[in-house]
Amino acid sequence: MKIGIIDADLMDNGTRHPNLALMKISGYYKEQGHYVKLIHNSYMELFEYDKIYLAKVFSFTEVPEWVLKRKNIVIGGTGFYPDGGENLPHEIEHHKPDYSLYDEYVEEQLKAGRKRSTLEDYMDYSIGFSTRGCFRKCKFCVNKKYDKAFKHSPIEEFLDNDRPYLYLWDDNFFAYPKWEEILDAIEATGKPFQFRQGLDLRLMTDRRAKRFNNTNYRGDFIFAFDHIEERDRIIEKIQLWKRYSSKICKLYVLCGFESQDEKDIENTFERIKILMRYGSMPYIMRYEDYKKSKYRSMYIELARWCNQPQFYKKKSFREFCEANQMYKKDQSTNCSAYQAMLDFERDFPEIAAKYFDLKFENESIYTRQYGYGRKYENKPLCKECKKKENCWDKIISLKGDADIEKKFIQLYFNKEIDTLCTHYKNSECTVSGQEIAQYIIYILSKYTINNLIEILKDSDKNYEENITRDNIPQVTELDDVKSIVDILMFNKEIDFVTLGAKLKAKHGILDQKETALKTYAQNYSKLATLLDLVIVDKVGRNSHIEVSDLGRIFNFLDEDTKNELIVKLLLRIPVVRDCAVNDFSESILEKNLNISLTSNSKKRKLDIKKIINTLKGYIN
Repeated sequence: MKIGIIDADLMDNGTRHPNLALMKISGYYKEQGHYVKLIHNSYMELFEYDKIYLAKVFSFTEVPEWVLKRKNIVIGGTGFYPDGGENLPHEIEHHKPDYSLYDEYVEEQLKAGRKRSTLEDYMDYSIGFSTRGCFRKCKFCVNKKYDKAFKHSPIEEFLDNDRPYLYLWDDNFFAYPKWEEILDAIEATGKPFQFRQGLDLRLMTDRRAKRFNNTNYRGDFIFAFDHIEERDRIIEKIQLWKRYSSKICKLYVLCGFESQDEKDIENTFERIKILMRYGSMPYIMRYEDYKKSKYRSMYIELARWCNQPQFYKKKSFREFCEANQMYKKDQSTNCSAYQAMLDFERDFPEIAAKYFDLKFENESIYTRQYGYGRKYENKPLCKECKKKENCWDKIISLKGDADIEKKFIQLYFNKEIDTLCTHYKNSECTVSGQEIAQYIIYILSKYTINNLIEILKDSDKNYEENITRDNIPQVTELDDVKSIVDILMFNKEIDFVTLGAKLKAKHGILDQKETALKTYAQNYSKLATLLDLVIVDKVGRNSHIEVSDLGRIFNFLDEDTKNELIVKLLLRIPVVRDCAVNDFSESILEKNLNISLTSNSKKRKLDIKKIINTLKGYIN
């Protein structure tokens, strides 16, 4: 039997995604020995086939009426049936997709000059649903067939080992109680992966945030902010997510659904403002009804502004529209963006005044993040710290309380509390960075190394920090750490090359290559950062290096005190701390180094052993 497959969305509008159901149908019938081919140039080709399978995802996709009247045609998809219609037979639903179905189409597109990147969904991804179902029943969403999320397919069912990436199309992955088992299976493939539908931010937890930020995720993490009524929960969950992520996350922002008037546009702007403040990218999703609006052009320009990061991150909405006008060749008339802005501002000046001049770089509280050498990427939720009584205000107010000081030592050396926390605009602690630094100096001076190690032995197991190649030092000279702090005190704007030259000059070395100077300064800056004396926002191009609040006070101490404190601060290095609390066990140290470092890292292993011997020597 000759079977024709028609992806109606592809025929009518073009689409960047293959139709998964059609690929499964093709795979099943090819295995049965039938001839199966994608019809993608003309509906007139369907006369050559005994049976036709046609599907569409979008209701607005047009299909000729005479095609739908054919007796040998089977139709399906959310474009015809809001709930997707009848499920595919089990043997087809769980058949491996035929990833070759679109090959001819892809080849034609490439020959016509289309960029390969726009066709990667057809060429590079294994695609499937690991779970199905969602409990939310959102009015605008087609996924209403099921009341809960459940396991649908094992990863190997749709995995093509020759394809480099995985594409999960799950409806609501976090709604499935055993999501972590599936994530383990995804990671076991070793392939970068992505969730096409995004993830439900409202269900975010510390565990989920930590797991996903340690995976080989491809592309942006995408969530959704569909309703302004959920602002408090969204704000809380973004901050929870940002605790573990330094990347700008993206959130779908639905508009034009409930209404298509100025109130809906104001509602959309308010969500954009919130996302700006919390260091996130909106991705405007216009419901089809926006086309009915008097302010149709405003919806279009909002999407053009927000959905292009290079504009959203650098320009306000007003600046974006003015830039469009500036680049217009004929200045005798206004471009569509500029005119849309003017028309809306004329009708609703109060909305324009409130939102048109907002800029990401001015609004975001995450313009500066923790950076290198910290356990987390950003500050925790203040309400969580207060609930656990882990906040700086509480700890410093109870100075002298032995139990609080013991708790602080465990928090500080395990990096559960950070000196940078109060630098954020939304920090609720009122103590200054100087007060925090003075308290740390007080603790370091009061407790011996033996005291510190004994207290750290009782640390909560949840405080454990992963030992990685990145947090194992590559250098050992603590005098150079002190020199870095001193240099940075008087050089606020400095790069690694200049810093390296100044460090080498202290050793009488005046002529070295820039690459060597840069590497030398980077390695010692990393060590100083692990000791909380320096802040490095990132290691690499356009790095910003500065003295920490602790480093500023440390620099003015006498040499004996500096030497004493810097050795104690070595306990902030995970591999050193783990060795010390295990009574300096050689076997545990070797195990940690062998897991974290490659076999050719002999010098690095010797360096960390030298640091540990410095610590042991100071104890003795």
